[in-house]
Amino acid sequence: MSQRIDLSQLQPQQLVEIRKSTEDEINHFTQSLQALQTAQNKLKDCINSINGMQSTKNDDILVPMTSSLYLPGQIKDRSKYLVDIGTGYYAEKNADEAKISFEKKINKLSQDSTKLKDILVQKNEVLNNITLILRSKVIQMEKEQAQAKA
Repeated sequence: MSQRIDLSQLQPQQLVEIRKSTEDEINHFTQSLQALQTAQNKLKDCINSINGMQSTKNDDILVPMTSSLYLPGQIKDRSKYLVDIGTGYYAEKNADEAKISFEKKINKLSQDSTKLKDILVQKNEVLNNITLILRSKVIQMEKEQAQAKA
């Protein structure tokens, strides 16, 4: 059970610490969202590659060995694909099955992205509230200091 804290009752230094923590969380969630979007794009590229393989008649292909090393190869069978199903396991699938598999992963990542976006909206609202309260406390402190000098 989460406990609510009345931010207006906190000292400015505590508000600064909470704001810093909230900013760190926002940065983490933003990076996670970008990683999800990158993964979605890679999966879409897989679907596009399957579509490209089915439309081409050329059997010559460059096989990636690393990110910057390719070897020439030839397509043996256009109807079979090895699909990464997770944790280092691969399954042989036909083109339609492979595309369905990638589309399911894209949909899952899309749902996760939506959840992350909602969290980011909430965290940004919290950050804005903290900033507003902190500003009002600083203004109040400055008025009190000005009155004490007068």
